[in-house]
Amino acid sequence: MSRHPHGQIAALEYHDLPGMDFPDIVEEFDIALQHLSTQVRSLTWDGEDIALIDRETLRIALGWLPSLSENAPHYLVIAVGPKDARRPTPIKAETYDLLLRRIVERVRDYLPFDAVLRGAANQPIASGLMDDTFELLASTSGDMPMDRARRATRTKAKKAATKGKSAKTAPPRQGRPPDDVDDAQLILPEASVPIRLTIVTFGVTLFLHAPPIGAALLTYTFLREAAPLAT
Repeated sequence: MSRHPHGQIAALEYHDLPGMDFPDIVEEFDIALQHLSTQVRSLTWDGEDIALIDRETLRIALGWLPSLSENAPHYLVIAVGPKDARRPTPIKAETYDLLLRRIVERVRDYLPFDAVLRGAANQPIASGLMDDTFELLASTSGDMPMDRARRATRTKAKKAATKGKSAKTAPPRQGRPPDDVDDAQLILPEASVPIRLTIVTFGVTLFLHAPPIGAALLTYTFLREAAPLAT
């Protein structure tokens, strides 16, 4: 039995705000991963700071913890693991570590961060893991008790606001114009070439560690990429 059946998690630390809003970051992930999905896929929002992207048996959770005090950093939290840890999956536990490393490398290229904290997830990849991680990060980043109390109050308000809403409804995007040309290039209507290369890398990784799924996803990716050349 694997020592870390739940997957891996990383917290990317930003001393300044990254060049994209969190909904835009989630959209980029969702667009890129759409090319890997054959049938089972979904995007679930929990409030405005947690998004769960499911592709087949894989789940990628994204979370955003803004600075809670003047000197505290911002955090982009990324977790990778099985969609349902209670069910067997052909993907090996060590594969999640490799996939998370690849994702962190690609994020570094697009949205450079100042530090990264990585480790094994101690519970299933879900909103509970993200909330617990937020609390841990807040308590270790120099926040005062009042900041943590404010975070707890905001979390309760978030859950109350999302109660009864469709889980697959994304929050409205903030329609601010790009601050400069660099931001304009990051807000893309479809997956960019580097992200498509990430898709292929992702498929190759799954092919090496979970041949049945990886082969299907890799073939699907190449067929999609070849389609424009045939027209």
